[in-house]
Formats: sequence, C-alpha cells, structure tokens
Amino acid sequence: MWHSYKITESIKINEMYSFFEVHYGHNYFFPGESHNFWECMYIIDGNVCVSGDERVYNMKKNEIIFHKPLEVHKFQIDSTEGAHLLIFSFSMGGKLSNFFENKVFFLNSEQINIISALLRFMRNNIIPDTKSGDCSMYIKKFDSSATYSQMVVSYIYQLFLSLCVDSTVSDAAQTGDAKIFSDAVNYMSGNINAMPGIKEIAESCNISQTGLKRIFTKYSGISVHKYFLMMKINTAAHMINENMSITEISEKLGFSSQAYFSFVFKRETGFSPSEYKIRHKNSSKYNEK
Repeated sequence: MWHSYKITESIKINEMYSFFEVHYGHNYFFPGESHNFWECMYIIDGNVCVSGDERVYNMKKNEIIFHKPLEVHKFQIDSTEGAHLLIFSFSMGGKLSNFFENKVFFLNSEQINIISALLRFMRNNIIPDTKSGDCSMYIKKFDSSATYSQMVVSYIYQLFLSLCVDSTVSDAAQTGDAKIFSDAVNYMSGNINAMPGIKEIAESCNISQTGLKRIFTKYSGISVHKYFLMMKINTAAHMINENMSITEISEKLGFSSQAYFSFVFKRETGFSPSEYKIRHKNSSKYNEK
C-alpha cells in the first residue's frame, strides 16, 4: 500500500510584473517609487546605494534586496564603471514570504550558481526583438511560451527557498545622513495617526528643515510630505487587509474625509480601497490552496 505525502508550498509566486537585466552608468539615479507587489534587485556587478523605507544599504556584487509591497524604494549607482543589475517584480504569498521583508542578502556560491543558471536560461531563450540597447526585457516571453514562465519561476523558487535555509543578511548603512533618514522615518511611523509638519520632524532629528529635505531627496527621491503620505497608504493597506472599515481607517490616519482618503489610496496604489480588499482576499484564497 502506497502512502502519499502532501507537498507543502511555503512560497507561492502568483504573477510576474517585470523581469529585466540592465546596465546603468555612474551616478544613474532611480527616483523613489512604491507599488503593491514585491520587487528584487540583484547586483551582478558594481556598487549601488539603495533605500527601502527607513533603511539605507550600500550594496555590492552578489547582494540581493527585497522590497516588500508598498515599500518606498530608490537607488543610485555609486561605482565609476556603472552597475549591472537584474531586477524583477512579482506577487508572492505563502507562510515564508514574510521572511524576506526588510532584508538584503549576500549570496553564497550555491545561490550565485542558481542566478547564473537562470540568466543563462533566459538569455538563451529571449525573443530577439525584446532586447534593446543595454536592457533585456525577459518578461515578454511569458505570454508566448508554454514552458518559459514556469522554468523561470522554478529557478526563483530554488533561490528563495535556499535563502530561507541558509542566508547571510547584510547590515544597513550607519553613516550620519543614513542615520538621520532612519530616525526621521521612524518618527513619522510613530506618529502615523497625526500630521506632523516638516519643522516638527526636523526638530525630532536635531537637523534643519533644509537639511532634512536634502536627506530625503538623497535617499528617497521624493519630498518629506510625499514620503509620509506613502507611509500612511502603506499602513492603510494593512488595515484594509485586517478588515477595518474605510471610515475607521481614514479617521485613524488623520485624513480630512473618507472620500479624500479613497482618492489618495487609488492614486498611490492603482486600486480603490474596496478593489484592494477584494484583490487581497482573492490572493489569500489562492495561497491557501
């Protein structure tokens, strides 16, 4: 009599949004953004200064960063020869997905080999007209091949599961500006239900308003006010997932009205609060299967 064993899927990638390999020159600056899905950036070569929410990292070759959904992130190329990057974005569920939040990993030789095999596979199968200049768009073939997308995701599963078993986590930068940026974001997080102005936030960090604006431009690419608004939307998304009412959320986060909150939420995420709730519920059902 044969006994069956259930396969446990601790990580599930549901959709891919982007997948490309690119080389950026020295001092290339990618401004801050936030979206409702995960994003990974792997440093194939070069040095990159990356920020994610309150954290700043000086990343180097063979490091990979995970940006969780609705995390504000940006990067700037530091190395004089530029940097060669692999960037991909996706929706992910499963009980181990939270393991990757707020982390940068330095890959070991086995994990580097997995990414090398992934890149070889994609480079060998890329559609000729999807390659332009120094950027290879590997996502295009997902719609035209019966096996390509599953092969790509199988490599990603290998990498992610390997990191869950054996990983080296890199520390965030501790420079003066990076510390002030972190302190300011933490202050805003602690006052997420209020509306502190730039003056109040700057005073909490013992820095001038001009200095605070410069640091936010440096590490987030957006204004202090815009950053704080995006933090509120991130918090609102978690509240929606916990089934709080739209009225209660808008009041708790200090919005002037439910209508204004709904308008800002859709502008920042692409979904109305009700649409976002349905999307989350459907994703949760998928992950439970």
